[in-house]
Amino acid sequence: MMTTQLPLLLASASPRRRQMLATLGLPYTVGIAPGDEDAAQLHYQGPIDGLAQWTAAHKALMMFTRPEAAQHVVITSDTTVILGEQQLGKPRDEAHAREMLLALRGRWHRVVSAIVVSRMVDGQLEVYGENCSTPVLMRDYSEEEIASYIASGDPMDKAGAYAIQNTTFRPTERIDGCYLNVVGLPLCTLVRLLARLDIYPSNHGSSDRAAHTCPWSELCHI
Repeated sequence: MMTTQLPLLLASASPRRRQMLATLGLPYTVGIAPGDEDAAQLHYQGPIDGLAQWTAAHKALMMFTRPEAAQHVVITSDTTVILGEQQLGKPRDEAHAREMLLALRGRWHRVVSAIVVSRMVDGQLEVYGENCSTPVLMRDYSEEEIASYIASGDPMDKAGAYAIQNTTFRPTERIDGCYLNVVGLPLCTLVRLLARLDIYPSNHGSSDRAAHTCPWSELCHI
C-alpha cells in the first residue's frame, strides 16, 4: 500500500521506463526535466561509474524548477553503457551506431543505471539515490545483422546503440546481474528507494518465484 499522500512523477521520456514503473501498481504522472542533458554532462568531472548518478540527480534538480513537480515524489533515472573506461552514449547517427555495435561485439561491458527519488519537504529538497551495475556480454552478431538492426531505427535512442529486449536482434549472449537495469530501470533499486519515503508497491511481484531472487524479472541473474 502507498502510505504517502504525495503522488509519483516519473521524469522520463522513455516508454520503457514508463512500462516498468507501471508494474509496481502505483499511480504516477509523467514529465520531462528541462535543459540539455548532454551539455550538462560536460561539466561532470568524477569517475565514469558516477556519471549516471550525477545525471539523475541533475535531472531531479531541474525537475523541481517546474511547477508540476510541486507536491510530488519525483523519480529520475539515467543509464550509461561503459566499455573499458569509455562511456557509450546514444548514437549521433547511423555510422556512429554501427561503430558502437562493432566495438561491443563479442565483448563484456557494463551497464550502470542510477535512480534518484526526491521530494520537497519544508522548502528543502530531500534526495535519495542509488546505482545498479550489470556486466553484459554481447553475442558475435554479423555485420549484416548490425545493418538490419540499424535500418529498423531501434538503436538510435539507446545508450550503447542497443536494446537488450529487442527480440529480433537479440544483442546479448549473457548478463551477470539485473536485466531490468540493462533495460533502464532496476525495479528492486527503485523499490528500496521508495521505501525510504514510506511508499510501497501494491504489486509485490510474482509469488511463484521462490527459487528466484528477483520478484520483478525472471531474466535477472542475481
